[in-house]
Amino acid sequence: MSTTAQPDRPGAGTAEHTGGGPAAGAVEQHGYDFIPESERYMTPRQLGFFWAGINSYQFFFVLGAGAIALGLSLVQALVAVVAGNALFALVAYSSIAGPRAGLPALTLSRAPFGVFGNRINALFTWAMSLGFKTVNGLLGVFAVLALFDRLGWHHSGAPGKVLATLLVLGAAIVIAVTGHRLLVRVQPYFAVAVAVVFALLLCWTIGGVDWNWHPPHHAGGGSGNWLALVVSAAALIASGSLSYLVVSPDYARYLPSDTPVRKVFPRVLGGGAGMAVYLGIAGVLVATRTDLTDPVAGVRPLVPGWLYILYIAACFLGSISNNASVFYSSGLAIQAIGIPLKRWLATALDATLALAAVLLILFVYDFETALNEFLSLVNVWAGPFAAVWIVDGVLRRWHYDQHDIHTSDRSSRYWGVGGVNVQGLIALACGMATGLLTINSPLLHSWLSGRLGGADLSWFLPILVSGAAYLHLAGRRVRGERERDGQVSRT
Repeated sequence: MSTTAQPDRPGAGTAEHTGGGPAAGAVEQHGYDFIPESERYMTPRQLGFFWAGINSYQFFFVLGAGAIALGLSLVQALVAVVAGNALFALVAYSSIAGPRAGLPALTLSRAPFGVFGNRINALFTWAMSLGFKTVNGLLGVFAVLALFDRLGWHHSGAPGKVLATLLVLGAAIVIAVTGHRLLVRVQPYFAVAVAVVFALLLCWTIGGVDWNWHPPHHAGGGSGNWLALVVSAAALIASGSLSYLVVSPDYARYLPSDTPVRKVFPRVLGGGAGMAVYLGIAGVLVATRTDLTDPVAGVRPLVPGWLYILYIAACFLGSISNNASVFYSSGLAIQAIGIPLKRWLATALDATLALAAVLLILFVYDFETALNEFLSLVNVWAGPFAAVWIVDGVLRRWHYDQHDIHTSDRSSRYWGVGGVNVQGLIALACGMATGLLTINSPLLHSWLSGRLGGADLSWFLPILVSGAAYLHLAGRRVRGERERDGQVSRT
């Protein structure tokens, strides 16, 4: 029996190959397959605006407010916002994998984990994206419900919740199903609109901020554990950056392969981290003046009616901008799991599940509890997974065989043993174990964290452990593969 299988490339060969790919309104036919050079229409400037757009949403504002809620002073909370978003530098660096390889993360990560072994990461990626779609969707729904109330539909109840959910998720789904080009086209408008509204919010509220503000019974004063609280707040904030580490090449893979790192790194960092820090600082400052347990209604006492309506609109637009990108990548994740669907069909299936999850939280579960428990688990897996594929990619200089990376049998050089690269999974397990030993969250209180005064180290230590483990276990083998590939290409 033949051991050669057809490459599993959903959409490959069906995309339009003229004029740099389809127009913004045409449905993208590529899935998690390789993007040919002739279809790489994107520019580094577009990539920067794209990252500013997808980070232009209320989530980072809520995380900044969350640092205050943990019991930090204003200055301590600002430090946590900057420190937590520092991991975005790794997102910016790893984005170069997109143009170099022309592949999304869950395709190129077959190399370190094996063709079948990588499916567990695809499943985790999809589950994480479902969580973020739910959180982002809920933030948008709360904004729409507040708008209903302002328009006179008070106590809208179940009909209002269902309608708001359909409005928020529906717009994001249309953009995501259409595909990459429309996603890139609309993000600058979201970025500008949200940035302007939050600038107005800051202008209206910053005059009343007490820059020496401390919570009434803040733990950072006499007990000496203020540093542990800052680190734990940074861990909460870092979950945003870590979530992007598992999808960062997805959006940049339409850049030409020779795009320099110096044009990719600063634009991703400036657009993505710049917007995240900006909104996080806004959250810190506003949270010192009002209770942001409800991040929409909490702003209302501070601003006039017209600005409150603009703020509601910004929250609504931000939810759409981010969820559109998350829906897009989660569609790729469904393909990578092994479900044989075209990208747009996979995205539509994913949308149905996200809709159900949002309604479940709205009618059954508590949003704040769900948010804290979800974010506490992101860091344990996302960082170690990203560390392995980034180290592997650097060792390979982002070069992958386009045929073998899509071949699902032992003829693929990335097959491993039984479809599994044990070295990659061991490195991943080492990082995840480190995360479980160092986490401090509402859901998990680790042994080591308890002996460090409650400090949560799960946002950066597992990355170092997992990356170092993979370098030790597989470094020599991967370098050898790269050298053999180089010799073959020269001959």
